[in-house]
Amino acid sequence: MNPYKLLPPLFEDLDQEVIENLVTDDSIAEGGAAMTAYARMQFTQMSDKERQKVKEGLLRYCELDTLAMVMIWEYWNDMVNH
Repeated sequence: MNPYKLLPPLFEDLDQEVIENLVTDDSIAEGGAAMTAYARMQFTQMSDKERQKVKEGLLRYCELDTLAMVMIWEYWNDMVNH
């Protein structure tokens, strides 16, 4: 199972028109979407509520990416030491 697909949607409480003017489809589940979301936070007019949702989504995405890096490091460390 792809853990990135388990990330919750960012904008489930907003109407479709507002969602279409935001970051990506409905969640941040890949690096390109994360970069786009971050750039749009910097250069696009959005409400504080929208900005907070994007920030939360980016933090969840980064948390999962960091966990993946730790898991890779632990695997390599285990391979080297055994």
